Amino acid sequence: MELKKKSIRMCRLKKKTMSQITMDDDFIVPDVKPDIEKIVIDDGEVEIEEVKRLPEKVQLRGKLSYRLLYYPAEGGRLESMAGSIPFDEYVNVPELDSRDYLQTGAEIEDLTIELIHSRKINVKAIITFRLTVEGLEEQNAVVDIEDAGPAEMLMRAVRAAQAAVCQKDTYRVKEEIEIGSSQPDIEELLWGQCRLRNVQTRPLDGSLSIQGVLDVFCVYRGPEAHIPPQWVEKEIPFAGSLEFPDVTEDMYPEITVHMGHCQMEEQPDFDGENRSIALDAVLELDIRLYEEENIQVVSDVYSPAAKLEPEYVPAEVEEILVRNSSRTRVNGKVRSSTGDNVLQVCHVDGSIKLDDVEIVEDGLLIEGALCLKILYMTDSDSSPLQSMREVMPFQYKADARGIDPDCVYQLNTGLEQLGAIMLGGGEMEIKGVVLFDLLVRKRTKEQMITGVSEGPVDLEEVEKLPGIVVYVVQPDDTLWKIAKKFHAAVESLRSMNHLGENGPVPGDRLLIVKQVERVL
Repeated sequence: MELKKKSIRMCRLKKKTMSQITMDDDFIVPDVKPDIEKIVIDDGEVEIEEVKRLPEKVQLRGKLSYRLLYYPAEGGRLESMAGSIPFDEYVNVPELDSRDYLQTGAEIEDLTIELIHSRKINVKAIITFRLTVEGLEEQNAVVDIEDAGPAEMLMRAVRAAQAAVCQKDTYRVKEEIEIGSSQPDIEELLWGQCRLRNVQTRPLDGSLSIQGVLDVFCVYRGPEAHIPPQWVEKEIPFAGSLEFPDVTEDMYPEITVHMGHCQMEEQPDFDGENRSIALDAVLELDIRLYEEENIQVVSDVYSPAAKLEPEYVPAEVEEILVRNSSRTRVNGKVRSSTGDNVLQVCHVDGSIKLDDVEIVEDGLLIEGALCLKILYMTDSDSSPLQSMREVMPFQYKADARGIDPDCVYQLNTGLEQLGAIMLGGGEMEIKGVVLFDLLVRKRTKEQMITGVSEGPVDLEEVEKLPGIVVYVVQPDDTLWKIAKKFHAAVESLRSMNHLGENGPVPGDRLLIVKQVERVL
């Protein structure tokens, strides 16, 4: 007897953990920079540069980069300042294995940059690290039994989502941004910001497609002192593909895309004038692709000619329950708190923070906020460029029929659209569209056969059975149970009693011939 097995490769969630650190440091304004009178806007980014696996923990190394725009004392021109704070953090991850798939992420929960005095600033930040550990496991399922003589096998369909691809990759976007013909040359690039918008990924045969938009915003200083701060805002669409020979179009993607780093610098055109900005952005992709397959496995076996005892082990198999994308609008009105007359909105920057995600009936209840930084021009002579922060909460239910607390889900969020409209009197209307990308995997507990022990038939027990019997079908009976009980062949019962594919119903009378007598 030979058991024919099929290997099912699964990504099993082992642990989700998080850790927070507080960063607090003072920085001196560089000697080449003038004194700080007023901070206009600040921003920060956290970058994990190295991930090192250690016994029972993970070492994360990276840096928090900060930057700010400010007006100097004595009515000088707009200036900028930037710096970074390194971190070296250890996160405890019990039972971490070298073969586990590790997903890491970092988020700035809070960033505060305050002026101590005109030559010194204080930077405080709370950084949250999130780690997801999934074990790559293989489950062997018996799909056939060969050389087993007149054995009867009960087959069952198991829908399994197999992990076809689990890896990380990068995608690079290079672009040259031309400034408007009516704008002055770039003397110094003071502020450069690049955000991802409306990112979409899709598996194809032999490749993975990626497309989206880079929302780029830059502030620069012109060559003449009387020229006010200039800005450039542009949406850069991108589209491309990454080669994956084993990928097929029908696979289910679970892909996270975030900005690894983005560099922007002014560069001269053909005439030698600084009228363009070179952009180099690296997108980091965390890729998991699942291949769903219906597998016919052997769930029970017996033989009229031998005593067969299946050996079972408990197993968990995952299937794709939900894969969808949805969106919700987040709109609201905000007003400038400075009292100055708002002339123009320069730029609106937004990020999504999720406060709570709860599994409810047929869905996920998502509560979060759209955190805004609005940069605008006023009629102030001393500081025309100003900014404000706003938080716009939202609640949304993402459809996920059949979801329960035992399911595993991956929820990615992103901004599809974000903009502002001037209403007058210092009031602005914000319009945003938040995108939700959801994949839900449902766990199913199974009993899998790992082996079959074979022995001689218990002749005394078989001889007690009548050679021919008329059996009345009971409510919980199946054709398989009846055939196994009376040592008969399933197909023999079906043909002898002229049964269709649906089998017998309670109350039917079946004529049964004990097949084991032929062997004896």
